[in-house]
Amino acid sequence: MLNRRKIEKIIDAEKIAAGEVVERPANIVKELIENSIDAEAKEIRVIIKKAGKILIHVIDDGIGIPPEEVEIAFQRHTSSKIKTIEDLNTLSTLGFRGEALASIAAVSQVELISRTADNELGVFLSISGGKIIEKKEISCSIGTQIKVKNIFYNIPARLKFLKKDLTELGHITDIIQRYALAYPNLYFIYVHNDLTILNCPALNDLKTTVFHIYGKKVAKYMEPVKYEEDNFTIEGLLGHSEISRQNRTISSIFINQRYVISDLIFRAIQEAYKGVLMIGKTPFFILNIELDPSKVDFNIHPKKLHIRFENETYVFNKVYNVIRAFVEDLFIKKAPDNYIPELSSHFQRADYLEKNMESEDFKELIEPEIIKNIEKYKSESPFTIEDKESNGENIQERTIQLDLLDQKSKIMERDNNNIPESVLREKYITAKNFPKMRLISKTGQLSNKTYIILEGINENGEEGIYVLDQHAASERVNKEFFISLYNQSKKQKQKLISPLKIDLTPSESFFLLANMNEIKKLGFYFDHFGGNTFILREIPTIIGRVPPIDNIKDIISNIAEIGKDNDFERVKEEIINYLACHKSIRGGDDLSLNDIRRLIINLANCQDSFHCAHGRPTLKFLSYKEIDKLFKRII
Repeated sequence: MLNRRKIEKIIDAEKIAAGEVVERPANIVKELIENSIDAEAKEIRVIIKKAGKILIHVIDDGIGIPPEEVEIAFQRHTSSKIKTIEDLNTLSTLGFRGEALASIAAVSQVELISRTADNELGVFLSISGGKIIEKKEISCSIGTQIKVKNIFYNIPARLKFLKKDLTELGHITDIIQRYALAYPNLYFIYVHNDLTILNCPALNDLKTTVFHIYGKKVAKYMEPVKYEEDNFTIEGLLGHSEISRQNRTISSIFINQRYVISDLIFRAIQEAYKGVLMIGKTPFFILNIELDPSKVDFNIHPKKLHIRFENETYVFNKVYNVIRAFVEDLFIKKAPDNYIPELSSHFQRADYLEKNMESEDFKELIEPEIIKNIEKYKSESPFTIEDKESNGENIQERTIQLDLLDQKSKIMERDNNNIPESVLREKYITAKNFPKMRLISKTGQLSNKTYIILEGINENGEEGIYVLDQHAASERVNKEFFISLYNQSKKQKQKLISPLKIDLTPSESFFLLANMNEIKKLGFYFDHFGGNTFILREIPTIIGRVPPIDNIKDIISNIAEIGKDNDFERVKEEIINYLACHKSIRGGDDLSLNDIRRLIINLANCQDSFHCAHGRPTLKFLSYKEIDKLFKRII
């Protein structure tokens, strides 16, 4: 029988519980800013040393803490915001559970100075590891300032799990930015190692705050929106397609002015943008939704980031309908002539592009290769646009009638004496009570532009048919390119004749600075120009021609999102997989014979030719023997 231990009170249990709230310096910053806002502060200063590991100093001009309540504030489960569990139903403050200060004090050294308007002197309190060291009266201004020093000094095991300074600083910057956006009427000052990172004056409108945080271009392409009804309000900014991103982390959702992460609301907004953004892009928005507090549960997550709604269907539909109305009014009805909508297939897109080819403004938006292909298609087609319109037929649906002996009908003989082979391949063979079919293209690429049919012999000497997934194959080739580039630093980079100047968000900037050498190994060479501005001087040769600045921003943004919680080495493969996928041939891309041959040769030279970057197959084989079995030729 096992030696059973008694159930006992854990010694220093508050240090363990502190992990629920204090995981990293950014969590402390969040809790202290929320307390300052709840204290009706008009100005909040955040001073950081060594990414918060040595010092987090938050100063506000709020109402302060009475001397007799200062010690109580650092005890577990004490709060001025709720008294009973029922108070959660009418919650209007950011902090409420009474754990933050106790948890922070348990794992750091804390100094607090606070004074209310009713007192001539304030109070000074010093706490180390949860124990009060000193308390005295002090002369100070009205408000509160808290210094949190040497986080996890008494728990070395937790201290060693903190990330690099620039990584931790990125998290701190992100949370301060969110609250500056949620409260543009407040004055936020944020300083790290004596360098001012953010200075947002009070009484801004939201668009001005966006300008301070994200820059001129982003602010320019955002539109104010406001909707009000009983117990439901949406207010904020919606972004144009020009500033859409590939990941959603830059957007901000606030519920009753509390920053939250809500997949439900994001999906509603993403759906509302349908038809405005290119496939694979997400909208950029900053929205505050005011709801009846009793309909929202903020208490399901220790850091109060994730929430639960009483009626999720109602919230989804309401947000979707309101935002969709704004999207239609702002971005669809008022769309410029050269606007390209989201289209579900390459057929629809090709048809849309063809109809707008006469517009010079439109041509400027389209890559030269696409224009060339459309013009070639038009010149080779035996039917003109006028023919299609007059006959009321769609060229994709028009068929050549063939009998079962593959003879052209007399009608088609009369209309088209010399029909090119390429046209014959495009036309469907139809007959009564028989499937609609057509020949595959000369390249072997199927009409969905995703798979390529090839003949071949497998490792066992069996003849048959291979089906190649063009995206999976391209992704594998690109992954091995980036692995080789990173590990061997081969000279597979190209210098830009005209370097690109790129402005990033502060958190993206910190990530790039922290991982500059690793990013360089992947073929992207940046110089730090100052602030959040960088100069891109080299790109990998696999990128081809110089990409648009927005594409580079997407790459950095997505890499930063992948790597923000981990050291680069831990997420290196995930980042390489992303880069490989980003540059790969896509399903829907039209490939020439040379493109396909080059892809097959490159795939054959890979160390793992049969799996894409994410483990999916690149090739599937069907032997003629298996086909014979399908047709009962053999048993």
